[in-house]
Amino acid sequence: MIKSIDIQNFGSFKDFVWRDSVRNNGNVLEFKRLNILYGRNYSGKTTLSRVLRCCEEQCFPENHKNPAFKITTDSTTIDHSQIAAHDLNVRVYNSDFVKDHLSFLIDHEDGEIRTFAIIGNQNQEIEKEITSKEEVLGSIESETGIRWKHSQRNIFYSKENNKLRQAKNKLTDRLRRHANDVIKPNRSYGYPGYNVAAINKDIKEVRSTSVAILNIDQVGVRNSLLIEKELPDITKKLHFSPKAISLHKQADALLSNEITPTTPIQELLNDAVLQSWVRSGMPHHREKRKTCGFCRQPLPDELWNELDAHFSKESSLLEKNISILIGDIESEVESLNSIDILDRDSFYSSEKDSFEASHKLLKSAIQAYKKELKAIINVLAKREQNLFSSITCPELQDDGTKIIIQVDEINELITKNNNKTKSLAEEKKVARNELRMNDVSQFIRDIDLDAEEAKNKLADKSVVSLKDEVDKLQSEIDKLDKEIETLRIKQKDEKKGAEKVNELLNHYFGHEALKLVAVEDSITSKFRFQIMRGAEPAYNLSEGECSLVSFCYFIARLEDAETKGKEIIIYIDDPISSLDSNHIFFVFSLIESILAKPVKNTDGSNAYRYKQLFISTHNLDFFKYLKRLSHPRKKELRGEKRVSVDDSMYFMVEKSDVSSKLCQMPTYLKDYTTEFNYLFHQIYKCKNADHANDNYERFYSFGNNLRKFLEAYLFYKYPYHDDKNNRSEKLIKFFGDDSTSTALTTRISNELSHLEEIFDRSMRPIEIPEIPALANYVLNKIYEKDPEQYNSLLKSIGEPPRETI
Repeated sequence: MIKSIDIQNFGSFKDFVWRDSVRNNGNVLEFKRLNILYGRNYSGKTTLSRVLRCCEEQCFPENHKNPAFKITTDSTTIDHSQIAAHDLNVRVYNSDFVKDHLSFLIDHEDGEIRTFAIIGNQNQEIEKEITSKEEVLGSIESETGIRWKHSQRNIFYSKENNKLRQAKNKLTDRLRRHANDVIKPNRSYGYPGYNVAAINKDIKEVRSTSVAILNIDQVGVRNSLLIEKELPDITKKLHFSPKAISLHKQADALLSNEITPTTPIQELLNDAVLQSWVRSGMPHHREKRKTCGFCRQPLPDELWNELDAHFSKESSLLEKNISILIGDIESEVESLNSIDILDRDSFYSSEKDSFEASHKLLKSAIQAYKKELKAIINVLAKREQNLFSSITCPELQDDGTKIIIQVDEINELITKNNNKTKSLAEEKKVARNELRMNDVSQFIRDIDLDAEEAKNKLADKSVVSLKDEVDKLQSEIDKLDKEIETLRIKQKDEKKGAEKVNELLNHYFGHEALKLVAVEDSITSKFRFQIMRGAEPAYNLSEGECSLVSFCYFIARLEDAETKGKEIIIYIDDPISSLDSNHIFFVFSLIESILAKPVKNTDGSNAYRYKQLFISTHNLDFFKYLKRLSHPRKKELRGEKRVSVDDSMYFMVEKSDVSSKLCQMPTYLKDYTTEFNYLFHQIYKCKNADHANDNYERFYSFGNNLRKFLEAYLFYKYPYHDDKNNRSEKLIKFFGDDSTSTALTTRISNELSHLEEIFDRSMRPIEIPEIPALANYVLNKIYEKDPEQYNSLLKSIGEPPRETI
């Protein structure tokens, strides 16, 4: 059913917002099953009916520029862009319906009356089959059949689907919050565009690659890499070529070389220290002094010959070679000091640990190599002290290979470190990705995402099963509806359409002279409708006759093959145009008996022949009858009980200087149905000039409303007219000696309600200050004359009584 209508731009409606206008004590009201709308001519009733007719015809009427509206139903929302695609079954009776379907009533020359077909002479077997299928279908109102079962399962499906949607939304919100509030602001691994779609993608990657959660050290390494700055290349590498093998070979040859003196001095051979002391002292004494530098004794001349014979040329050469080799070994030792020249800070943090480990091993290898070389030096020095005694050279334990290994490792680190400068950006990207994936992995574990998704998956499976059940029931309903429609087509009879119109005309209005006949074309075998008066075609129908024929035609069409059996939303707009009071009553009777009066189901419950009914009118007599229509009722849950409540609503359609609008019908009009109360209310609203800003329209209509109210009020106050030639006689009696107020009332009521003799009055704006003054004066006079009646009028329009001052 339709719940509300918002109209941004359509006809007399501009920027009409339902929730701002149709309220009661702060609560927004809604359309119900039966809706009665009252409004004066040109207030916007027909415009409202045209909104629904757009849905019926699935197009907009001509000359409506940029139409914009929104219809809210109990299940969806339909705006102006969707009028060609909705599921509302609407039938509207208004002037547009008459123009489209009964154009003959407007144009006798080119107009026509469209034919329609309804159920003809019913085949009992077909009707029995239709009835059987309708019983299987049942209805929601009677709580029977497939329709009822479908509605209940659909309600349950909607609840379960809503619970599932809420669970999924809740989980999505958790993902969104983590993406937006945790990962996105973290500039270490988040990025500005990170959102719920991105975290879902990361979750999928984490699961597909089985990403393990990083420990605190691994996280620290990646964070250190992210803050790493680009370092300059290490241009110098380590170089070392060990000579230990060659030096050891030379030393071994010198140490193992055996020499003997030419004429040995036994004393020196027996004392190697003494021999070394003598040999080292010889250069200090030869040809320089004649005495011993130690004992001061003169040196014999033959001493030098003896010593030269002892220390041969071969021993001098050995001594020289040992001295040279010792120098070479010491140079090798010195060269080791130039190997360890690198600084730890020259390396990236990821390579520093490896460098330090290799550096430590290199230092250890250098020390071991030095020790090996110094051992050779010591042995050579010992032989140098005793040239005539060979010495075994120790085995070579370290030939420098360990140094070469560490040098090569450090050089590889240098290469790797230099290459890292080129790949740093990519490695940072990888580190960011690993940190983000680590965050996502932890998040998956923390919220137990697998369990949540498994629960939703199970619920999803249940909801899909429910949806399949609902769809299956809907398919059964559609199948039965189609079968029923096919059966009804077999019973279609266009002649019966005309006969139904005539039946309504004759039964409810007694118009036996007018009738509608279906005339068959002998060539095409198609039918056309024609209005007959007796035996002759009827032309020049009165406006009242046109109204009767067109409304009976509309009611009859509700039983055509395209309408009967469907849940129809009906809108009837002022069907009593140009009808007298007697015919107005018959129109009401027709609506009551054909549409409003419920029919009984087999279980005794009520069924209604419409899904929703709207009736609008400007006629108070017709409105008075409409209050007597059978009001539909519905069951509502109140506490633990289901109770039956009224399912009808009354509305006012009003026109301001800006736009038409709907509002709740005032209590006095709904309860009393008299224009007298309405006119009093309009005058009462004009007693404050500030209200002109809210509704200028009522001030513009003040003169007409005041004149009509005073005519009615003064007629009942003074039913006898003493001087029929004095039009102001009753006003004088009412106002007493206040001739000024009498004259002012006469002027305002005449000038503002009649322009024929004072046309220039329409060219000037009305004087607002005069109106509140006169409105208050009239209201005060009524209170002065009869306070009890005045307070009763106030009560009828929902205002508190006035206390005696």
